[in-house]
Amino acid sequence: MSPDIPVFGVRETHGRVLRPVNRVLLDSEASGWRTMHAAVFEEAPLDAVEQPAGNPSFIYHVARPTRVARRLEGSRWEQAVIGPRQICITPGQSTAHWEHVGRPEILQVYVRRSLYERTVQELQGVDGTKADPAPRFAIRDPFLEQLALAVLEALRDGGAAGGLYVDTLAQMIAVHLARTNGPARAPAVRDGGVLSQPCLRRLVDYVEDHLAADVSLETLASVAGVSPVYLARLFKKAVGHPPHRYVVLRRLERAKALLRESDNPIVGVALASGFSSQSHLSSWFTRLVGVSPAAYRDQR
Repeated sequence: MSPDIPVFGVRETHGRVLRPVNRVLLDSEASGWRTMHAAVFEEAPLDAVEQPAGNPSFIYHVARPTRVARRLEGSRWEQAVIGPRQICITPGQSTAHWEHVGRPEILQVYVRRSLYERTVQELQGVDGTKADPAPRFAIRDPFLEQLALAVLEALRDGGAAGGLYVDTLAQMIAVHLARTNGPARAPAVRDGGVLSQPCLRRLVDYVEDHLAADVSLETLASVAGVSPVYLARLFKKAVGHPPHRYVVLRRLERAKALLRESDNPIVGVALASGFSSQSHLSSWFTRLVGVSPAAYRDQR
């Protein structure tokens, strides 16, 4: 999604995190995520009919097994004791009646509808506006679980991972939902290609010129002239890193140069290099360089 897409707010969800009886632990709205909304909360007993939110969603159970019942409009009730690592997927255009009496800790993730529609169009060759993920209840899905854990980690980082990383996660979730739970009547469209050298050069130059900006996956895809659905995989094939990791590495190189060649305060180095704060720079610097920015400057 481009930077002019608004923040994906809780008002575009079913609003569970707004229930005063729920204890919200983490919420992505404060971090400015645009392509998905995610929240971790301890949910109080629930008996509610939720109208369609439009945006497809899934719940990943984190802790405290709870007996849960769900009935989608036109379907029968489903019931199960849902424990950690189990997942429920809810189509964006379905009315759902939920009931439980426990207090489970859950991660709830919504993917922006337009992103899912475009992904279905690319992968399935059908009209994405008429598609929705198939509902799933109390399932195990190892790959979706890994994506859920990555979302959890990004929430805990408080936005330090960056918008490009969040966009990539949202795209991967949309692809997985479209491939495994979406319409299966049309064969998947395969990209089967590589980024040309001129295309790769445009991307690399764009990243270098916009290191201090909040670059989105959609913007990079537009620069490359390929679909966002395929960009991360093609970029990694060409460069060896997915786009978000490459951007972090280039920002670190700029920060290292500024630390060596200037006496700017470290907070100024962080902002000039594209990091959101001094602590954001320090976290990545220590993780990948092995020393803090201050220690690196002292060693010069």
